[in-house]
Amino acid sequence: MTKQEKKPIIVGLDHGNGWVKVKTATNQVVLPSYIARKDSIGEGITGKSLDIKEYESGNAKGEVFIWGNDVVKSEKLLSTYGSQDRYKQKYYSLLNEFALTEVLSDLEMDVLENVWVITGVPSEEKGTSVEEDLEKSLMGAHLIKVNGEDKIIKVSKVVILPQPVGTVMSLYLDEKGYVANEAYETDSVGIIDLGTGTSDLDHINELRRNEDDSLSIPLGMFDVYKRIEKYIKKQNPNADVTPQKVEAQFSSDSYVISKRAAVDITEVKEKALEEVAMDIKNAITQQWKTWDRFDSIIITGGGASTLGRKLKQLIDDAAPVKESQTANATGFYRYGEFLKGE
Repeated sequence: MTKQEKKPIIVGLDHGNGWVKVKTATNQVVLPSYIARKDSIGEGITGKSLDIKEYESGNAKGEVFIWGNDVVKSEKLLSTYGSQDRYKQKYYSLLNEFALTEVLSDLEMDVLENVWVITGVPSEEKGTSVEEDLEKSLMGAHLIKVNGEDKIIKVSKVVILPQPVGTVMSLYLDEKGYVANEAYETDSVGIIDLGTGTSDLDHINELRRNEDDSLSIPLGMFDVYKRIEKYIKKQNPNADVTPQKVEAQFSSDSYVISKRAAVDITEVKEKALEEVAMDIKNAITQQWKTWDRFDSIIITGGGASTLGRKLKQLIDDAAPVKESQTANATGFYRYGEFLKGE
């Protein structure tokens, strides 16, 4: 490194279908994978009583967006949900910019240079042309205005890993990027990554990925929410319900429509989880056939505590990782620290 070069700032970015998880050495952000236009919330509310911020981008001049925990209260959400050419989509790229800006906001600098972004793609997308699309959406200078304040983020390096590998890196490396658990250098590890839109299977043997055992399954927690949404609409056709609103109330036994109306979802939640888990179980069985060859099997992703509970009925010694929702982002960050130290 020359004297003129800035020390790299490492960012681990996991832009999922339901949540964006971002981590640096000093900050961590977990927020919904949706943005909205400022006027979709209403005058006199934006930025005050709701937990949201206003964002503008040099790549969307003249447009003002909002993002934050309460963005889901907008009636017109702009989704970054997985679809064909996802990494080329306008709102996906914008949310990447907003996420980088938010996680780096604690550094209190107007211009951030030499930012390295470590991120991931579903297992089946690794090594395909979509990697180039993702890299293009992240590389280079990003001019963002947050609540009226300008920020410039200059991304000089993008590293793309298979999504589930992030969890292994979170277990293998520590916060400084040093080896924390040497067992992964010799172990054969099966990974089940249960996300919002997709679930990924992967196999890491002695820190080498076995592509023949990898699979992306187009099922996740969003499919659970959709089944519950359908049930609620049958019970009350007047209910204002979407999968996103189901997710917001998923931990409750009832879906509250208003102070005067609610729908009990206790049974349908379990049924929906069972149905989606069964489809994922079938895909696991067809892909892996047996799992005795693995030294360990780990369950990760935002669905680890719900769908993962059902999958343990198939593989009873599969172990959900701690902080499963953020494990991939943590692993991406730690891998970036490892690369910085090479």
